[in-house]
Amino acid sequence: MYIAQTFGTSVLMTADKADKQRNYVCPGCQNPVTVKKGRLKQAHFAHTSLQKCQALAEGESAVHLLGKLAMVDFFEGIGGRVVLEPWLPEIQQRPDLLVTFDNRQVAIEFQCAPISAERVQRRTAGFAKLGLDVVWVLGPTYQQRKLQQATLAKFARIRQDTLQVALWRGKAGIQWREWWTVDGRVHVGRNDYSDPIRQLAKIQQQLVRRDRRIRQLQKQLYQQERTVTGIPVCCHISKPLPGGLKTAHWMLATQLISRLEKGPCHADQLLTIVERAEWFAFGASSASTVAKLWLNQLLALWQSMGVVQLTNDRWCLVANVHWFADFNQKLRELRSHVHTVVSK
Repeated sequence: MYIAQTFGTSVLMTADKADKQRNYVCPGCQNPVTVKKGRLKQAHFAHTSLQKCQALAEGESAVHLLGKLAMVDFFEGIGGRVVLEPWLPEIQQRPDLLVTFDNRQVAIEFQCAPISAERVQRRTAGFAKLGLDVVWVLGPTYQQRKLQQATLAKFARIRQDTLQVALWRGKAGIQWREWWTVDGRVHVGRNDYSDPIRQLAKIQQQLVRRDRRIRQLQKQLYQQERTVTGIPVCCHISKPLPGGLKTAHWMLATQLISRLEKGPCHADQLLTIVERAEWFAFGASSASTVAKLWLNQLLALWQSMGVVQLTNDRWCLVANVHWFADFNQKLRELRSHVHTVVSK
């Protein structure tokens, strides 16, 4: 904690300017805090006892403290008005920074330590009660290792119609990284493509290994005298879609095509199918909003391919999609398609 309240007053004091001979309290719980500073230690306040304080977490690292101070300079440099560690009594929370641009306020949470998706959700919801937007910025400790999908889901937010995560890059400021997935790969760009032949081979391998999700879908298709390896070509999603889905894109795409084969339907009906899929736990964004973004981008892709069209507010197939009898027939068709594209 970098800011405390001078005992018996409403005056706030930063740790670097605090007098060790004076008494200070936490602005949140009003319990005593002690100023800690020296030649080898970054100045900060620490609770004498955490027993009654729910507002703050102790053990703040020097990286976190210095990062917050650097962010103050960064946001002020781009025209923001910054308040460091403001206490918000209405929600019993304190963001690392509260930045104001014109009439818009943004809470900044500089995250260096581990945190659960549930806690990110609660804190984000708390800020929302005050009409505050919140950006979770990942510090160096997160960037020192490969970010897993579960971690990305905690902090990702929708920005410019894409899922993005904010990273603190020191002197370079905040860098936004887009989160796309394609063909089971996470660290891809917006313009990457998948190989449908390789995707088909992977499906065949998973079928042989009796993958749980594959088996469930195969049972559904078997009742229609269809196979997993025979899914329509349009189900092999070639372009990246927003991340967060635990299952392969082709599996969910197959379920949506099966629904559209039954007749036109509203987007909300398709969204229900998407929301029921297995997603990672989101923290800073709502899972339903991410699911809607995913669906909208898939429908836009299918529309550009001439697979679906929107008529009278209902989505429908432009024509019957072709299912393949078996793996070999599908493989021949895909190889023929690739050969045709290369010849052109």
